[in-house]
Amino acid sequence: MLGAPGSGKGTWSKFLSDALGLPHISSGDLFRRELAKDSPLGHQLRSYLDEGKLVPDDLTIRLLGQEIIEGTGQQGFILDGFPRTMAQADALDALLLDSGQAIDRVVEIQVSEQVIIGRALSRFVCEGCGQPYNTTTMKPQVEGICDRCGGRIVRRSDDNEQTLKQRLKAYREKTAPLTDYYQRQGKLAVFPNDGPPDRKAQQELLELLGQAEPVNEVAD
Repeated sequence: MLGAPGSGKGTWSKFLSDALGLPHISSGDLFRRELAKDSPLGHQLRSYLDEGKLVPDDLTIRLLGQEIIEGTGQQGFILDGFPRTMAQADALDALLLDSGQAIDRVVEIQVSEQVIIGRALSRFVCEGCGQPYNTTTMKPQVEGICDRCGGRIVRRSDDNEQTLKQRLKAYREKTAPLTDYYQRQGKLAVFPNDGPPDRKAQQELLELLGQAEPVNEVAD
């Protein structure tokens, strides 16, 4: 899943994970897991994330490689937040080739910058399972409590306007060129996402991926 910060990669990745029965692998979730461990790697990650900078390729690839080859992604996956640079895309292709896998489809979520800023400043996330929420369109059933796991819902530390603008700038410079890369491979599908994640949008995304109906029932 490709898209600028706040474009909805996490929301739509989790939807596809539930609908298609594939694990959702998020670089952001892996980063936060290391931060929660208070590990040496987590300390390195914090120095970049708190300033809105992209995590260096070698750290990101190390974490993602372990999850894809040795963890939940061995039988397929929905990949969220990676790759973010051309170097990461090359490393991912090499990693998957060695394990006999390949990326089947790349979804670019297109959202206007005005909508992105509004969403990011109103979103929250479960600190337990990473489920995203929004104060306007995706409220939990019980305020402050995750519908999925019962965990605590918090605001991400990097969801502030200054950090967001820095992340958008980094995206335009380093991540946007990936659309051309995957377009040349014939794998790119563009998904406009200025509206809410309702049933109509869900069906449009499934059809974009050549999937008329979800494999698994997805709760509202």
